[in-house]
Amino acid sequence: AAHAAASAALTARSAAFTGRSVTCAPVKPAMAPRHPRGSARASLDASVADGVILSITSTIKYGAPLYNKGEAKECAALYRQAALSIVRDPMVKSEPIKKRLRDAVAEAERIKEGATEDSDLTEQRMHEKSAWALRRGLDDVVDLLVNPPIDEPRVFEAMQQGDASGVEGDVESEATPSGASAPTIETSTAALFDFGVNAEAANQFRSMHDVVMGGASDGGMRPCTNEKGEVFAKFQGTIRSDNNGGFASVRCSLGSGIDLSQFEGFYVDARAADAATASKRVLFVAKDAECMTTQVNFKAAFKVGFEPEKNGFDRIKIPFAAFDRPERMGRAVMRGPLKADAVCEVGLMVLKEFGDFDVDVAAIGMYK
Repeated sequence: AAHAAASAALTARSAAFTGRSVTCAPVKPAMAPRHPRGSARASLDASVADGVILSITSTIKYGAPLYNKGEAKECAALYRQAALSIVRDPMVKSEPIKKRLRDAVAEAERIKEGATEDSDLTEQRMHEKSAWALRRGLDDVVDLLVNPPIDEPRVFEAMQQGDASGVEGDVESEATPSGASAPTIETSTAALFDFGVNAEAANQFRSMHDVVMGGASDGGMRPCTNEKGEVFAKFQGTIRSDNNGGFASVRCSLGSGIDLSQFEGFYVDARAADAATASKRVLFVAKDAECMTTQVNFKAAFKVGFEPEKNGFDRIKIPFAAFDRPERMGRAVMRGPLKADAVCEVGLMVLKEFGDFDVDVAAIGMYK
């Protein structure tokens, strides 16, 4: 009864939250960095390096919407101002950083000068190309200051019945060849979203796709009832590679945050609606209070099974310890792991798994 009351309270609280709009920066064309990632960080004080990264990401936060609205000239001017500000900062003593930004500014100037000789290059297109030249320079500086982990993240899968039963601690499960580990002691759980009881909770998840960056992917979360009478939420869409796109996601705000530190991790009760989806990785997205002010995400990958003859859903457990790879716009960020005492947002994402996807979700919650 206590567990049911706790679950109901969390579910009721989450039902009161509303989504918030999110704008993402446009994806840059693939371009190899001029220097190894993270190679310039040691040349700067930690506070200076973090300040440069924050300055760049904040600039992109405001510049990207301008570009997406067709105001490429204003976007380019903003990027140029940020680049020159870093170059002129006496605290930034890294020559590779300054050289990369000078090169970006010079490239943008050459594009403008060449526009007078290229009759096919419209003024709008000239500003767009200039903005991208500067954007690539800013992105490369972030690469120079960030040193991402070299190990591959784990992919979590549903525990099979009888796996390591009665054994305390975390063990390697033979049923998860990806190397994922899962707790073996079944204890209390609490649902954030029980879609089987309240399918309309699916409508609290706002969609966030690569469309805001020029991509063409789509998807969303909606209530669903199938011919068997099962009630759940359906996370469904299509991932397309057009215009360097490649992701679709849904997010739900938890307001100022919920203290989940009494739990060990999140669980997802889900299944693939088709065999193609079963071969794809799905990402669980989580944000703490610090993430909301710094544009940082945490993601952990999992897979869902497809067994059309089987009723019910698989439970995938993802420990909080898996959320140890903070990133901003796909780049690693120097900060600690997810803080479970103030979780402000959760969501699901499909990234670079091109084609249709279709995931049935019965519940999202926490386990001890």
